[in-house]
Amino acid sequence: MRGTNVKRAVVVEDDDDIRGLLEIVLGQMGFDVVGAVTGERGIDEVRDLRPELVTLDIGLPGVDGLEVLTRLREFHTGTVVVVSARGRTADAERALAAGADGYLVKPFRPRTLREDLERIIAE
Repeated sequence: MRGTNVKRAVVVEDDDDIRGLLEIVLGQMGFDVVGAVTGERGIDEVRDLRPELVTLDIGLPGVDGLEVLTRLREFHTGTVVVVSARGRTADAERALAAGADGYLVKPFRPRTLREDLERIIAE
């Protein structure tokens, strides 16, 4: 039956260009993608859609990404990958300790992004 195996992803990212790139790459990977510009909207989308994958920026307006991640982990068991411009080891360690399944640093090339996401999803 068609449509029963739809994979969903939510991209929580306030930068239009990065969000668009993530949506394209995830779409090419077979995901039905929904974008959210704020952490609050991202939480709502994840709660409503129950996606298999969430990509989450840390530097969001309003509620920051680490707080969003903490709230998501109260109800969401799917894969969450933090995608951030913050490249320090301590930032990655905090995100992973808060429940992220992976941590990718911006900027990135689309091919590398796809490979990294596929690796994290497979783990």
